[in-house]
Amino acid sequence: MRGTLTSYQRRALVMEVYNPNSIVQVSEVVHDLTVRAGERNIYKGKAVVVSLVNTGLMTVVSVTLTEEWNDIFGIQADPASFAYQANAFVDDWNSRFSIGQGYQVAVSELRAYLGDVARWVDQADLVTTLPRESSGRLRNDVFMGLAQPLMSKARDYFDRFEAEANVVDPELQSAHRVFAQAAIHPLILRAPFVYRTFAKPMGYAGDYEMVNQMLSDPREGTSTYFQIVNTLFLQAAVARAHRNRIDILETYLARFPRQADDSTEPIRVLNVGCGPAIEVQRLITTHPTPERLSFTLMDFSEETLAYTQSRIDEACAKRGVRINVEWVNESVHNLIKRAASGAARQLDEKQFEFVYCAGLFDYLSDKVCQRLLQYFLARTKAGGTILVTNVHRSNPERNTMEHLLEWHLIYRDENDMRRIAPESATLEKIYTDETGVNIFLELQNSTPSRAAAV
Repeated sequence: MRGTLTSYQRRALVMEVYNPNSIVQVSEVVHDLTVRAGERNIYKGKAVVVSLVNTGLMTVVSVTLTEEWNDIFGIQADPASFAYQANAFVDDWNSRFSIGQGYQVAVSELRAYLGDVARWVDQADLVTTLPRESSGRLRNDVFMGLAQPLMSKARDYFDRFEAEANVVDPELQSAHRVFAQAAIHPLILRAPFVYRTFAKPMGYAGDYEMVNQMLSDPREGTSTYFQIVNTLFLQAAVARAHRNRIDILETYLARFPRQADDSTEPIRVLNVGCGPAIEVQRLITTHPTPERLSFTLMDFSEETLAYTQSRIDEACAKRGVRINVEWVNESVHNLIKRAASGAARQLDEKQFEFVYCAGLFDYLSDKVCQRLLQYFLARTKAGGTILVTNVHRSNPERNTMEHLLEWHLIYRDENDMRRIAPESATLEKIYTDETGVNIFLELQNSTPSRAAAV
């Protein structure tokens, strides 16, 4: 992907990308971003995609830089740029003092509180009389008794931070994020879930290990303090909503075998962006006839598919059942491009009773979501169901995710979901989970479709 810079700050770039086939996603990690001045590289390193705006003629891509500029090299290579570079340095320095006073206070109070909690908990860790598990960590009831009041007060400070971040001018967001991260990161990044969310080691947010962390023991961390921080972030509304989403998906899957008990035909299910497919693993464990379902599980990550296959094979072995699973290594962008070009593939000949996609729309533009829904509709049998999810605009921890974790989503509400739904599909319902943070769009294919017109 090549782009033309339209503006830049110390930690942020905005570029125009003209190639329609160069598609990135919000929160994706760009591992090898190079910024050139003439023939010379002045930045080479990682960046996180913050936002995408498709104007029709181009895509405007905003990124946050995670490494340092090569300022000195640029000055040495071009002596005529001394004055320009010096002014840029002064402008960058001044930007650090454009942080709103209320924001500064909220960050400083949060930092002070977490710092005092860390010192106090570290002292408590030294008390040898506290009941402990065989592993050496505090017994769970003791830990929760200790953690709950501390986390409750921490939420008050995070709520204050959210309120102040809400009123930050969009032009100053990058500088504010840098300020908050410098202050708060030393106190939270050693919590495993927090670190993985920020570092995105697989190149994108929401990878299968992050999902596993959301579902496993929240008490991960090298000390009691970081176990508290890890637990605090895993109790956030967006994490609870993700756990609720898996429960809802499992409920959808569980009803299909019962609906077709008199049929010998397999019930075909397509899951696009399957991740670890926890709901499928659970179905194998709990449902009386899981072998009645035939799954096509699609993900762009080969590592994710290999992991998920091992987990599903393990679940089948424990249960003593066999289910049919087709594994498809494909990105949604290639899927749409291939469907639009008319390229044939066996997958495109299959029709499914249930097509679902949970966790991808949060990173895709409206245009891509609409084309993907058209593809889902083409692959769904008459009377079949399509279910997609998105994180709701009402997410109360949006600023914590963006300012501290560089976790950026494309948020949608009920009207947004209604707008991307194909007119040719029957809109069954739009609803949220009990947190209000996950929104679901359920469609039904009312007419047969054999070709993916995207």
